[in-house]
Amino acid sequence: MMNHKKICQAFLSILFILLSIRILSAQERDDVLQHNLPDDNTTNYNQVLSSQNESATKREQFQNEFPSAEKNPRRPTYVITIHRMIDGGLSSSIQRRVNSAKDENAGLIIFDIDTFGGRLDAAMEISEFISDLKEVETVAFIPHKAISAGALIAISCNDIIMAPEAELGDCEPIVPTAEGGYKSAGEKIQTVLRTKFRKFAEKNGYPVLLAEAMVTSEIEVYRIETEENPEGFYISSKELKEMNEEDQKKIKNKKLIVEEGKLLTMHTREAFEFGFARHIVDDREALFALYEVNKSEVTTLETNWSEEMVRFLEKIAPVLLTIGIIAIYIEFNSPGFGIPGLIGITCFATIFLSKYLVGLAEAPEILIFFAGIALIAVEIFLIPGFGITGIAGILLVFAGLILSFQDFTFPSTPSDSEMLRKNLLMMIGSFLTSALVIVLLLRYMPGIPIFNRLILRTSETPDYGFKNDSMPAYSALVGTKGIAITPLRPSGRVDVGERILDVVTQGDFIDKGQGVEIVKVEGNRIVVKSV
Repeated sequence: MMNHKKICQAFLSILFILLSIRILSAQERDDVLQHNLPDDNTTNYNQVLSSQNESATKREQFQNEFPSAEKNPRRPTYVITIHRMIDGGLSSSIQRRVNSAKDENAGLIIFDIDTFGGRLDAAMEISEFISDLKEVETVAFIPHKAISAGALIAISCNDIIMAPEAELGDCEPIVPTAEGGYKSAGEKIQTVLRTKFRKFAEKNGYPVLLAEAMVTSEIEVYRIETEENPEGFYISSKELKEMNEEDQKKIKNKKLIVEEGKLLTMHTREAFEFGFARHIVDDREALFALYEVNKSEVTTLETNWSEEMVRFLEKIAPVLLTIGIIAIYIEFNSPGFGIPGLIGITCFATIFLSKYLVGLAEAPEILIFFAGIALIAVEIFLIPGFGITGIAGILLVFAGLILSFQDFTFPSTPSDSEMLRKNLLMMIGSFLTSALVIVLLLRYMPGIPIFNRLILRTSETPDYGFKNDSMPAYSALVGTKGIAITPLRPSGRVDVGERILDVVTQGDFIDKGQGVEIVKVEGNRIVVKSV
């Protein structure tokens, strides 16, 4: 008989090793995210307005910082598109395309941004990657819209160039509610996102206070002109109230830019006036002329077919998960190995493949998942009843799937906690949907033409030559007492007069060593009760 404890100890040891590997690999990601960000409470909101010559100043600053770029002004120019939803697949695609451009000694990379936003974690990863680029100038070209996560990516670029009818802003993080709507994600996540906007704005010369107003609606912003600063600067309503009387008398003009309770979203003219858009151009051709680039020498890098496939699979992952669970359940309850097993394996393999290609799922998560499947199989086929092995298997399957949807083991930031919450809700929803579908299949499968061939519709009656007589040797055991030599949950083994019998209870659990009595024999099925 298989030793239950040894199986559990072996798999727990494997789980500990896999989790240790997962945590060590996630540590690199934590080191990247935890940059030396400025303290959110030490912000100076006074932001001098950008002049018309700011773009030239920024280019001179870039050339001074990277003199090798100035020596070769004819370095290649690349256009990288960032369209539709921001997701993990797009993040991996952008990194691939940027690295490809850098391999060709790119001097200017133009990010063509047209998106309503998407996943916050992916946008943070993309923006940090772009901000960390060295010896290459980055430009965000917005032909139509860079909303929410798209705004964060745009702010991470050295320059922002907009078409006449474009829009930029509205990056407040939101989360779904139980009623089916959305609400603000709260200060814990907003403060992290504000820090990102502030860091990128300070680096690239955008108005810091207005950048933060894209994230938090509680910031009210004024533009004031004084005798010392006739060009004007931005100031928060809180700082304005804290001004002493002497400084307030120096204010020559005051204009409300962002009202409290509203997020900053700008059209092109406003973005240019506020100092975000360096220039306004009609199209890409005008943009190339602005940067003195010959259109014929520009290379456009689009997403390839495999990246688009990965992005599509990432969207339908919850559906694949639900189908996979249903298929595996049917396979475990069917003799042999057939189509349901193939469908289940294909669904789970597709999920892990898509997550692996975007850098989320790695070997430890996959091994944890299949270790859970193995434990469940052991519980079903080798160990009578359902106990700790089956529960451990379910937990491992759940853990493997959760870890494959995120790049961390334990949340260390507010955005990590929010992602973990979303993944848990998605996973629970998929399991509940699978359970509902399984119940409906069990109830209505006989009436479905495709499935009714899988079900035995005839009975084993005497008319067909079947007999249901109790075996004589076992029938005589009714009323005999014995001792349970394994836990009965509800099946197990008992010792009755030096005979070891496989038995089942009437539904209750009986501990090992407890006395039992045989109360019924049906064929080779022996039913016992506790005494």
